[in-house]
Amino acid sequence: MFSVPKVVAEADGWSVFIPGVPVAVDGKTLDDAVAEMTAALREYAADWRDHLRGAPNHRENRWLVRLIEVGDDERIREWLIGERT
Repeated sequence: MFSVPKVVAEADGWSVFIPGVPVAVDGKTLDDAVAEMTAALREYAADWRDHLRGAPNHRENRWLVRLIEVGDDERIREWLIGERT
């Protein structure tokens, strides 16, 4: 199942999350939030490869792991917020 990232401006900064994926971050600025999400997604992809891929609630996230593994930071940013740096 492919989910679209959500980026939300809040009173104290920004939140980024992907519905159905257990990864969410907050940042003071949009750039901070995107950088945090990129790092969190890379960590999730490593954990997925290591031990999460067989878990029923993570099995369907293969698409995300592939996207993260082949994307550089600029491509991940573009996917998260639809904007090139």
